[in-house]
Amino acid sequence: MSPSLNASKLTNRIEVSPVRKIIEFFVRNPLFSDLLTVFVIGVGIVSAFLIRREAFPVITFDIVQVTALWPGSSSADIEKLITNPIEQDLQEVDGIDKLQSTSIENMSVVAIFLDPDETTDKEGKDDVQDVIDKLEDYPTEAEKPNVFLLDSSRAPIIEVTIASDDLTDLELREKARDLEKEIERIPGVAKVVHKGLRDLEVRVEISPQRLSHYRLSLQEVVSALSQQNVSIPGGIIEPKDLNSPERLVRTVGEFNNLDDIRNTVIRANDLGRPIEVKDVAKVYYDLEKAEVVHRTNGKKSLSLTILKQEFADAINVVDAVKDKMETLHGGLLSGLDVASINDMSEYVRRRLGVLTGNMAIGLSLILLFLPILVPFRFALVISLGLPMAFLGTVFILYNTGVSINLLTMMGLIIVSGILVDDSIVVTENAARLVDEGKSPRDAAIEGTAQIAPALVASVMTTAFAFLPMMFMSGIMGKFIKFIPLAILIALMISLFEAFFILPSHVANWIRFSKDGSHKPGFMDRFYGPIRKNWDDFLIPRYMKLIRKAVEHRYWILAGAFGFFLATLALAFGGMKLVLFPPEGIEIFFIRTETKVGESIESHVQKLRPIEKIVQSLPKEELKDFTTTVGLVQQDPNDPETKRGGHYAQISVYLTPESSRDRRALEIIDDLRAKTGHPEGFERVTFERAQGGPPTGKAVSLGVRADEYEDILPAVEDLKEILAGINGVTDIQDSYRMGKEEVQVIPKAGEAQAAGVSTETIGSSVRAAYGGLIATKLRKLDEEVDIRVSWPLEVRESASAIDQVLVPNKQGNLIPLSRVADFKTTRNIAAHNHEGNSRQIRVLADVDERVITSTEANNKVREQLTELRKKHPKVRIEFGGEDEDTQESLASLGRSFGVAVLLIFLMLVLIFKSLVQPFLVLLTIPLGIIAVIWTFFLHGMPISFLGLLGIIALAGVIVNNAIILMDFYNQHRDDGLGPVEGILEASKQRIRPIVMTSLTTVMGILPTAYGIGGLDQFVVPIAMSLGWGVLFGAAMTTIVFPCALVTLEDIYAWKKRRFS
Repeated sequence: MSPSLNASKLTNRIEVSPVRKIIEFFVRNPLFSDLLTVFVIGVGIVSAFLIRREAFPVITFDIVQVTALWPGSSSADIEKLITNPIEQDLQEVDGIDKLQSTSIENMSVVAIFLDPDETTDKEGKDDVQDVIDKLEDYPTEAEKPNVFLLDSSRAPIIEVTIASDDLTDLELREKARDLEKEIERIPGVAKVVHKGLRDLEVRVEISPQRLSHYRLSLQEVVSALSQQNVSIPGGIIEPKDLNSPERLVRTVGEFNNLDDIRNTVIRANDLGRPIEVKDVAKVYYDLEKAEVVHRTNGKKSLSLTILKQEFADAINVVDAVKDKMETLHGGLLSGLDVASINDMSEYVRRRLGVLTGNMAIGLSLILLFLPILVPFRFALVISLGLPMAFLGTVFILYNTGVSINLLTMMGLIIVSGILVDDSIVVTENAARLVDEGKSPRDAAIEGTAQIAPALVASVMTTAFAFLPMMFMSGIMGKFIKFIPLAILIALMISLFEAFFILPSHVANWIRFSKDGSHKPGFMDRFYGPIRKNWDDFLIPRYMKLIRKAVEHRYWILAGAFGFFLATLALAFGGMKLVLFPPEGIEIFFIRTETKVGESIESHVQKLRPIEKIVQSLPKEELKDFTTTVGLVQQDPNDPETKRGGHYAQISVYLTPESSRDRRALEIIDDLRAKTGHPEGFERVTFERAQGGPPTGKAVSLGVRADEYEDILPAVEDLKEILAGINGVTDIQDSYRMGKEEVQVIPKAGEAQAAGVSTETIGSSVRAAYGGLIATKLRKLDEEVDIRVSWPLEVRESASAIDQVLVPNKQGNLIPLSRVADFKTTRNIAAHNHEGNSRQIRVLADVDERVITSTEANNKVREQLTELRKKHPKVRIEFGGEDEDTQESLASLGRSFGVAVLLIFLMLVLIFKSLVQPFLVLLTIPLGIIAVIWTFFLHGMPISFLGLLGIIALAGVIVNNAIILMDFYNQHRDDGLGPVEGILEASKQRIRPIVMTSLTTVMGILPTAYGIGGLDQFVVPIAMSLGWGVLFGAAMTTIVFPCALVTLEDIYAWKKRRFS
């Protein structure tokens, strides 16, 4: 808000002649001004059709992840032979903040958190890749580690599932592969990632009895297949004469079909008869072992997750995908249940609807109510600044490569109520000069030039409130910075329009009578009497109120101060702090865990009753649900990802909150009660999706030491502490015992006597149970592994391990039991590290209706001192949501401090004083009072976005005090006393204060209440700004004059006391 300064002394202190010349140019060349207006609006409209729309811009998280696969290996082997060497070598890399790793069966995952102050994402990834490329003693059987940056581009724009209980797994796979090819042809699609889609294999299942009969080893079968399936270039046959062509020579033995594999000769027997693969094995196509099973709406399914190209439009790509699905519905997808889930374009469409609806309603309200205070054509000219600023911002965003996304749209929604304030200032001041007898053209030029410095100052205070948000730290800062970016661009365009284009419109578009006064139009016949009542009725009563307030200024100030203290007590004692409240949730998860070692198939059967409970939700609430067994994660970047057949997750997708009667938390409570504690599960937890940038669990404590013997007792004590805190739910830790392991221990003496090496023993056992990839069958569109192993019915028996035959150096087959002993043991399921120490995480959720994450973590902190004394070898660190909350609040605090400092410096520049700027800044607490009570009365917690709104409010609310202060100074210089000076300043400025407050409220509050479209994510910041400006401005017009006169009382007392 920036009420005009009239002929203030401030404008006389600052040279504005260059600005005046530019203003004169625009006013005296109305055609140019009009064409520029048309140009900005025109290119803005074109840009609006061309600009990329997406959920989020590409944001890197300063995390490099290294994943390494070693099928068939235990978690202990993964930790010892892969994770530890990687962590040790990474110690040499600069710019690493911390290391976290998880070693589980078959896989190692190392997360490298980069320090953005020391390295860039690309440099950090390249440094890590160099280390990985130079690893020594890396297991030859393990796959090469994969290094990649975690960023938002890995998030899908839509997920398509096809489900059927009637098709076989192979048939469903072929349907999914055909659909994948169709989707990949769509322009803008970067990648299709499938879930549950298993690779095709050729199974060569060897009968142990037949193998023994022919005295063959598994290795011989593998060797025969790999040596037969070759295609070797043999060179060129040179022509005898010049007229003969050259001919290529090639030795061809490649497999073309299963019969070629079956007919492969292993070796000849003693009679010279060839022994073929079909004599000892069954050969057939099958799918690889399922590591993850996917189901949709209770049926077996496969899922295709679609990623868009970086510069593709999310809405266009999703629409193209849905159109493709529609065209395939009667053909390829016939008989299948097809669902589109996790459609991120819906959120983009919804916020676009809120943005356009908000602008339309804001404009309508401005045109409806502003003529109460100014003539209608003035209101029309003022309102033009809103679409011009919006469209100009879109034009700049488009040409700088920034997209229209959920963040930039939020910025435009926030700024929508502020943009016309400077237009109000210019128009109101020009109208005043016309009333004083100046011509419309001179009034437009002089009126704008007079207030130019004050106008710049007031816009800059608003800009300074948002500017520090551009430099917030952490992942939160990477997301947030796009909000102030859009706001700052819009503010600068609005300022340009108010300075140069608006004066031309005032001078040339508004009709004036011959005497120079405004010529009323048709609408003014209706609004004129209302406007006259304002002057004749409301202003005298306001002056009576302000005179009484100044007379009792000490009581007013004492009351305001007491009210502020009471508000702080309410904020710290009776209100909750929740980083991102659970409002508007449309996704939640039911996560289950069974005993380690449980097969995926068994887990699926146990989940069916829970699926039926979810399926019983009414259609008005439930869109779809998916079940994933073997993998638990919220998104591809989820730091709490878990793998294994004993883990499962049901993702429940709800309809929008506005279309159902129950909130997500009520639905979760209902399902939790119906589910209870089903038999066969270790735990069943219900977790809501996060409402903002990625964060961890509500309570996440890392307990670290070198040995588990030291860690485990501390973990149990922590869980006991959490269990005693009301509202803390689903307490668990990351420590799990793994599957039973049959260890084959070579007998050194017997093995050496038999001519058998440990390596041969290991490869023989691996071939029998895990299978060996002998070679590949190359089909037209894929390469199919040929896996040699025992049949499933043999592999299911642990006692069959005695039947393994191990070839010795002479080619004889030695029974495994002769050269090895067997021992059954159990390993830890997952080894977690942080900072090169072993770590167990203690995790819990909270019921935010009872306790917040911050409160729960603080209660744990209170007992940590005693716990650390009891376990001196253990280090306990807070993580998850608490760590993110602390970092976000610290970053917000720094932003608020910088914003206030910048505003203060601007005020010092204006007033050439240190005391008066402090007095102006005291209006910020008045806005905070309004915000706190708004949240309290609406039953809302204080949230990150609510606090963000307070920072924004600081830059807006001070402008009323700036103008009042400057007018007061002017009247004091003209000889008026303190009381008369502030009364005259208040009388002159009440109209523009009301006007600018009204436009801000009309632009922001409809968003807070869903008028024109509801977006729960935007509500907290809209509430902060809307009600903060409304009641903050009202209190400023009463409290600030009292404070100003009180300051004069202090000056007078000091003068009497020390003169």
